Amino acid sequence: MFLGKKMLKKIFFLTIIFTNFYIITTRPEVPQPESTPFENKPATKRYIIMFKPKTSEEIMNEVKLQVVNSGGTIYQEYTLFKGFAAEISETLVHIFEENPNIKSIEDDNPG
Repeated sequence: MFLGKKMLKKIFFLTIIFTNFYIITTRPEVPQPESTPFENKPATKRYIIMFKPKTSEEIMNEVKLQVVNSGGTIYQEYTLFKGFAAEISETLVHIFEENPNIKSIEDDNPG
């Protein structure tokens, strides 16, 4: 049985594709190093940050960005008043205490 040139090209092409597929899918996974961007992350606590009523969205977003950029986490945003709950460092609490747009910073887990 004689195979034509076109048929041989198709078989060769399919063999290459299946071989590559096999190599890609059976390759052992390379272990990734553990990522610890905040290895020396300072101790944090949960706080409720309340803004003054006339604080703009832009100012509030800047404060939220400070939380995220410092390694903190925003857990909830409030609608009854302008504010949010977040886990932040004591250093950031002191910075926020000096912010004229922030009305209060309360411990979210008193007791």
